[in-house]
Amino acid sequence: MSADNISILLLSDTHIGFDHPLTNKPSKKRRRGFDFLNNFKLVVNRALELKVDYVIHCGDVFEKASVPTFLVDQTYAEFLRLANAEIQILIVPGNHERSALPPSLFLNHPNIHIFDVARTYSFAKLSISGFPYYKGDIRSKFPSIRTKLGKNVSKSDFNILCVHHAIDGVKAGHHFFEFRNRKDTLNIKDLPGDFDIVLSGHIHKHQILEAPSKAGKNVPIIYSGSTEKTMFDEINETKGYHILNIECKTFTHEFLPLRTRPMYQIDLRNISLTIEQLAEFLSIRMKTFESDAIVQINSDEKDILYELSKLKTKGFFNDSMNITLSGFSSLHRRGQD
Repeated sequence: MSADNISILLLSDTHIGFDHPLTNKPSKKRRRGFDFLNNFKLVVNRALELKVDYVIHCGDVFEKASVPTFLVDQTYAEFLRLANAEIQILIVPGNHERSALPPSLFLNHPNIHIFDVARTYSFAKLSISGFPYYKGDIRSKFPSIRTKLGKNVSKSDFNILCVHHAIDGVKAGHHFFEFRNRKDTLNIKDLPGDFDIVLSGHIHKHQILEAPSKAGKNVPIIYSGSTEKTMFDEINETKGYHILNIECKTFTHEFLPLRTRPMYQIDLRNISLTIEQLAEFLSIRMKTFESDAIVQINSDEKDILYELSKLKTKGFFNDSMNITLSGFSSLHRRGQD
């Protein structure tokens, strides 16, 4: 690295602990937790291969505030591999972690930097500012945070702002829901302030927004998205991470995809099936699915749902697949009406 040539790997929303067993041993029933951990390790390996100067994680390292200790240790051990290779790591605590990372001696490494409060870390010709996820009216609070952080940056440096929030115009889900004018959403007019680029997590769909700056140029807001699919709303999304290369006050960026297991939905709500026909219908329908597919089956019929449960219990479905049954919650609500 030279002061004028800086490389950064950006990732976010790794959600370690999602559907992970309470031990680290694979079970007969496939659990998706290993997918999340493996993709995270792939990104770490890539950072080491590329010999990047910085790794920035924009939040939701973990699926929730309390995950098994062995998972915390394994995750931090990956960060430690980077730190020991003289890569600077910067992490924004996200909403799934309740704005604070699980404590560990690993985090005391001098090359690991946590945005536990609004702060700026200064390096040669580079500043990286950020703050943890704020639960509440961040729209009103953010201008004062931005002003505070702006006092710590130099206009001659390349200045990065890291957040874990939705920003006006960002889209999520296969229906492309757009966040705008919400208390939990940053006003894009309040960006970029004194920053040359904004990096964010929280939204799982990778995308780039633009905010006009005082200098009259558009400043990119980069969402690298999650590294795995957490919901079926993400069924058609490509997952991955970003590489940024900075030279003086200019930069390039590239999105690099990760392999994720294929997802399918089978909607039985508008199909007339008897209990006797169900198994054959599913066998035919799933014949073309990959052996490691993640499948959601939707129904609003009580008898069909309970038959699906029986088939799942009896081992009808391939053990290398993940099968989710959707519709029981609507039956429960219906029973309360």
